[in-house]
Amino acid sequence: MEKLKSFFYPMTMDKAFKLGTVLVSAFGIIFSIVFFCLNAFDTSKTKFYNGYFALILIVMIALTIYLARFLLLDKEWSYSKIYLVLAIGWSICMQFVMPPISGADEVQHFYSAYHCSNIYLGMKDHDFDTTPGSYGNWIEGTSYFYMRAEDYYKLPYIDVTFPYQYQILADGNWVHTDDDMKELVQCYTKPTQARRYLLSGLGIAIARLLGFGFSGVVFMGRFMNSLTLILAGWVCIKLLPVGKLQLLMFSLFPTTLQLCASYSYDNMSILFSFILLTVCLYLSQEKTKVHAWHVYLIGLIVVILIPNKMVYTLFAVWFFAIPLKKWWTDVAKSKKWYEYVLAGAFIAGALVVIKKFAGKYKYQLYDMFVLSHNHATIEQDASRAAYSMYDVMADPIGTLKFAWEGIKVDFWYNINHVIGSELGHIKLNAQVPMACIIVMLVVLIVGLIINKGNRLKKWQYVIIGLGLLACVVAIFAGCLVRFTPAEGSERIQISYRYLIPVYMCMCIALGSDAKENKKALALILIQNVALMVGLCGTIYFLMHLRDGMAAPEILNAIGIY
Repeated sequence: MEKLKSFFYPMTMDKAFKLGTVLVSAFGIIFSIVFFCLNAFDTSKTKFYNGYFALILIVMIALTIYLARFLLLDKEWSYSKIYLVLAIGWSICMQFVMPPISGADEVQHFYSAYHCSNIYLGMKDHDFDTTPGSYGNWIEGTSYFYMRAEDYYKLPYIDVTFPYQYQILADGNWVHTDDDMKELVQCYTKPTQARRYLLSGLGIAIARLLGFGFSGVVFMGRFMNSLTLILAGWVCIKLLPVGKLQLLMFSLFPTTLQLCASYSYDNMSILFSFILLTVCLYLSQEKTKVHAWHVYLIGLIVVILIPNKMVYTLFAVWFFAIPLKKWWTDVAKSKKWYEYVLAGAFIAGALVVIKKFAGKYKYQLYDMFVLSHNHATIEQDASRAAYSMYDVMADPIGTLKFAWEGIKVDFWYNINHVIGSELGHIKLNAQVPMACIIVMLVVLIVGLIINKGNRLKKWQYVIIGLGLLACVVAIFAGCLVRFTPAEGSERIQISYRYLIPVYMCMCIALGSDAKENKKALALILIQNVALMVGLCGTIYFLMHLRDGMAAPEILNAIGIY
């Protein structure tokens, strides 16, 4: 008893800090245990079903104890080490909380990733167009690629409303496939460009080579996408001169975790946007020596952004955040022949690429914004005429007011969705409790304010700001002609997913070079607990999504009524 009294009296800042750590951690752990016992675990289900949710709970608790240990024992920590552990843990949790086919357009993404896995395995498409000049074009209803029977026939069973996905996947085949389900069947679904699915396609190919069952295959492809967030974030957090805390926090937002844990290629846009920013800021440091091959690296990153979301190539202006004098002193005056050869080859190659592809992409932009007759209707509703650049030219001031109205109305909507208030496709919209979203937003803002240190130079803010502004303007213009009807709409229809790289890179750039400290770690712990409670809320939402409703008829074939 005396020991207990001595801890509370006299109460110092350090003791108060540790007491707060215990209370916050205990709240998250106790809340999660009680929630899972009351809502997730079910003695009438199989051990695999209960093990599915037990894994989520164990990972959540382990991550919280891991963070609390550093604060309670005053142990040294690093942003990169903390990031690696949290990114792995929360990626696993998000994979299981929002399982395959719950993400936006994930059915089509899965077919496309599976098609990409065929390319890795050397399997060709069949019956495509062989007409000269059209060779390789896909013919709807005629062209096909092969899928393993188990993967083809079982996909519709998880493409149903929650909570049945949990049971089907948990009780499914993970590391083996029945012999009669190994045969190949024809799939006539037209896949999207394979280069968008190089990572998830690789995961599926590896799972197929290892003989995994359907559950193992769909999770392996997704986890390969999550692995890119883990590895890219870990490398970038080591290289970034500023904004390490902000990169960590933003990477652990529910939306970021969910997109990078799905088959969506939006993860490529997010990852390579902050990779580009990291490379440019890293090379801008006085202590970092630049080389000619760094231009190739930056060029490669920009090229990778093109097939995913071409609008983010405008971030290439961040190249000028690197002082030009560094290229003069480190490359031009290096007197090393290989630096000159590499620089010359890059300039020559860039000219060739621009000559070959500039016309193609210039026409794509012209087609999108000017030739309105080629896409006269909005993508969501073919019966409604799309806004066109002719409408803009006819009333430019009115269009600006129209756009401003959209910004005002949708500002908070976009902010809380960028963080993760709703997850998954539009017919699902799995809810994350708003209180958790607000806590994560407050933690991010507080981290920008109290984590003091050196920041970027003013002229660098201008360069980065120009890239962000140009991208936002392009996003607004694209959303105007693709999603916004010319009549009957009160504001521009903006897709918040386009804004995620913008907000993420802005927060990183606004951060400081502050070293690891207790305040920063305490903020990470608070976000971690908010994420625990948030995902518990999401599971509750999904578990009760069909209360009072019968199971979809398609599930009757596998004994779910």
